[in-house]
Amino acid sequence: MYSIKNISPEELKGFNQTIDKTLLYAVIDDKGKVLYLSKKFQKLLNITSNQDKKPIEELMTTDEGQQIYLKELIQNRKKNWSGEIEVTTRTNAVKWLEMSINLMHNVNLKQETLILCSDITERKHNEVTLEKISKKEYDEKIQLQKTQSSQIVEAQEEERKRIAKDIHDGIGQTLTALKFSIESINASNIEATFNKVTQLKEGLGFLIKEVRSVTFNLTPPELSDYGIVPALNKLVIKLSDFTGKNIYFENKTDFKGRFDSLVETNLYRVVQEAVNNALKYAASNYILITLSHSVNKLSIVIDDDGKGFDYQKLTKKGKESGMGLFFMKERIRYINGRLFINSEKNEGTRITINIDLDKT
Repeated sequence: MYSIKNISPEELKGFNQTIDKTLLYAVIDDKGKVLYLSKKFQKLLNITSNQDKKPIEELMTTDEGQQIYLKELIQNRKKNWSGEIEVTTRTNAVKWLEMSINLMHNVNLKQETLILCSDITERKHNEVTLEKISKKEYDEKIQLQKTQSSQIVEAQEEERKRIAKDIHDGIGQTLTALKFSIESINASNIEATFNKVTQLKEGLGFLIKEVRSVTFNLTPPELSDYGIVPALNKLVIKLSDFTGKNIYFENKTDFKGRFDSLVETNLYRVVQEAVNNALKYAASNYILITLSHSVNKLSIVIDDDGKGFDYQKLTKKGKESGMGLFFMKERIRYINGRLFINSEKNEGTRITINIDLDKT
């Protein structure tokens, strides 16, 4: 360890010069008069050595409000202080300083104050920039949520219109026809009445099928009664009969579990949407739904041999099918799952749904 006695005057002078050029510091008396101001501090504040006789608050800033704050901060202080301050230099440059005020006594026991500063202007500018970026990202997120909410409402309205159209075009027209048939029955003409009754039976049979079809599309009873596996199996059978396409369901790991109704409903709707998209937009002739599970994960994969598509282009254009994919992702995200879409033109499509079993 070196002793102060072993330091030569030249070394001490060099040491003081180094400190003078590298540190922002000032020494003031108990009246606020500057006793010493380091060269680095002078350079930062854009003042010369013959100007440093003014009170410290006038040297540090040209802003009157800042001068008043600094004067109150420094004078009549009974204990040390540290914090951040804003100052305005003679060139109207705004600087941020991290400042500490340290009370001390000289050899004559007179109180002096040592002011040490660090220039944190760049850090403050970065903080402001980061805050602006964060606010922009937050605003964009809020706007996205508003857009998505609007799209969800629109989709709900479209679904209501579709259900109303199904009821009007199918059930409504059949009921009207049955009404007219009943009103036209002439009991005195037995043969005509018999034919009318036969027609009414056929009409009622068609009506029952229409009601079952509409209610099945709304909520299949198998889903609430028996779970996702029987519901998907019934969906495949119904759609195969209705479309004449090759649609299959395979429960590879013989899964028999049940989930919360919200999870089961969203899983079912996403699979239903995927199959409908494959039939409606991809002109698929072969669709395979595969369900498998492990200790922690359930996977449902929907493969089709359809036309395929460019996922990025489709979602950017906001087409009806693109909106369908958007809502599929939203449904799966809502139940803490993940959905992956892989598709190429003329190469078919694979949609994979993964659900963590320990979170459902």
